[in-house]
Amino acid sequence: MNSLRPILFVFLAASTMAAPLPVIFDTDMDSDVDDVAALAQLHVMADRGEVDLLGVMVSGHNEWSAPCVDAINTFYGRPDLPVGLVSGKRGIRQDSAYAREVAQAFPQDFQEKHEKIESAALYRRLLTARPGRDVVIVSVGDLTNLAALLDSKADGSSPLDGRALVEAKVAHYVCMGSRYPAETDPGDKKWGNFRPDPESTREVVENWPTMLTFTGGGAFADSMAIGKEIVKLDPKVWPVSLAYQNYFTKMKNGPVRHTADSIAVLVAVRGFDPWFKVVDRGSNHIDSIGRNAWLEEPDAPNRRYTSELVNREDAPKVAAL
Repeated sequence: MNSLRPILFVFLAASTMAAPLPVIFDTDMDSDVDDVAALAQLHVMADRGEVDLLGVMVSGHNEWSAPCVDAINTFYGRPDLPVGLVSGKRGIRQDSAYAREVAQAFPQDFQEKHEKIESAALYRRLLTARPGRDVVIVSVGDLTNLAALLDSKADGSSPLDGRALVEAKVAHYVCMGSRYPAETDPGDKKWGNFRPDPESTREVVENWPTMLTFTGGGAFADSMAIGKEIVKLDPKVWPVSLAYQNYFTKMKNGPVRHTADSIAVLVAVRGFDPWFKVVDRGSNHIDSIGRNAWLEEPDAPNRRYTSELVNREDAPKVAAL
């Protein structure tokens, strides 16, 4: 009887392990380099059984963003992961200090073999394939694709319109975007994730039907900056190192960069505890140029944000994650 105990223990342990979290990642993969780290982070979480990475959406018009995404996916052993292109005409093109370099230095076949499909259509296909309401979306770029998804009509993938499909299939949307409690830059430069496409930002923030968690940038993300260890890796072997080295050289900054996008991934997959404070009363308001302000009234029960650590001295620990 004792000889059965190890087998029984393994069976029981396996049966109680949480299933991998189904995640769709939406990125501009152009202007900033933390998108690269966040995508790599998701792949490692997938390798560890925490995440089932369903697909990656590209929210901008830079022609090298999708090939760069495919190169990173291929490096981490998922060469056939579907990649969606920016939906509609609202998206903008931003230059990149690394996308072309990564796409040309590492194996990828996006131009030759991958299906060319807009993100809204790919979202509809991936969401419809899920048996229940369990998908987590993480966006670390413009909200162009999410607005197109909400506005989408019934098609061959699903008889539901976009909003109804999201409500039926998406459990949680984590949106990396802007500063909290408010972004007050008086200029009209299209920086960050909310300003490049303010119309889409407003539509998503106002109409998203399920839980929507915002994660902030600025000093919050700067306090958990990374990069020093990444650039020590051989850039001929590691695409993340090549991206960071190119970014630091061309942008004339470094030796570290904020982790705004990686924080969003961490919150989406592992939640707030024990690191992040949560503000769950109020709602996000977006003005005509994409600036946001968090106001206590009206209170939206499915809106919340985190932009502060429970203990600021834990910043190095979170950066190490």
